[in-house]
Amino acid sequence: MFHSKALMLVAGAAIFALDASAASAQDTTMTRRPTSTKRIPIAKEAHGEVVTATPVVARVDTVTVFKTDTLRLQGRVDTVTTTNTVTRTDTVVNTVNLGPRMIGGMYFGLAGGTALPYGSIRSVNNAGGLGQLNIGWQGIDSPIGIRGDVTYTQYAEAPSYASLAAKPDVWNANLDLKLEIPLFRAVFGSSSRFRPYLVGGGSYLRYRALRMQLEDGTTGGLGPQNALLAGGDQGWHDSFGWNAGGGLAWHFGSKEIFIESRAIVFNGADAASRSFGSAKHVPIAFGVNFF
Repeated sequence: MFHSKALMLVAGAAIFALDASAASAQDTTMTRRPTSTKRIPIAKEAHGEVVTATPVVARVDTVTVFKTDTLRLQGRVDTVTTTNTVTRTDTVVNTVNLGPRMIGGMYFGLAGGTALPYGSIRSVNNAGGLGQLNIGWQGIDSPIGIRGDVTYTQYAEAPSYASLAAKPDVWNANLDLKLEIPLFRAVFGSSSRFRPYLVGGGSYLRYRALRMQLEDGTTGGLGPQNALLAGGDQGWHDSFGWNAGGGLAWHFGSKEIFIESRAIVFNGADAASRSFGSAKHVPIAFGVNFF
């Protein structure tokens, strides 16, 4: 029995010892603070020593973001990268067609062409060349103008009457009103003005060796047309008459080109010329006026 009690005491002491050991392991207050085994050196700055600060360099990072869409379809992976670039340029072009500045007013001009004989001078003279000088005034927007011109013509000789004298010479001067027809100004565009016109007025003629045909029923003269020299000799003679006609003109800036024709009607002024019929001197001229 003593032996049994002694065994129970030994077992109890062993259990107590185990409980005390576990409690001691859980008590942190009894645990020693860990210490470093590495010595940290501490140096005192020398007296008056200046500590140099290391400059701080700012770092800039540039981040470029790309958008990538990944599409997964039944085990297939498709990567779609979409880049949309939109460039918009608005350009406005205004085209203004500036035509030449039209200038009107005073002008002078020159022309050349041919002259045709009609009436009592038709069959006894042949057509000849002419030269013409113009001076006048026409406003750029005015339908009415005034013009003076001087023309020289030398008719060719008709073979049947060549024996009468040398080639006929005719000077004529005209003072006219010029009426522009403004209905067709823009028919050839805005860079020019198309200016049809009518012209008419009084005429003065001076001529020599001009053949004229006697009126029907009057005897005398030379050849089948009974031709005689106007004025009765080869000297210079004068007549007054009138003229009427028209022309076409194209005005460009300060210049105007034209073509015209008119009839200058006259009779002989001396007694011998009264036996002649009415004569018609018809110049056809092409020229240019300068404003």
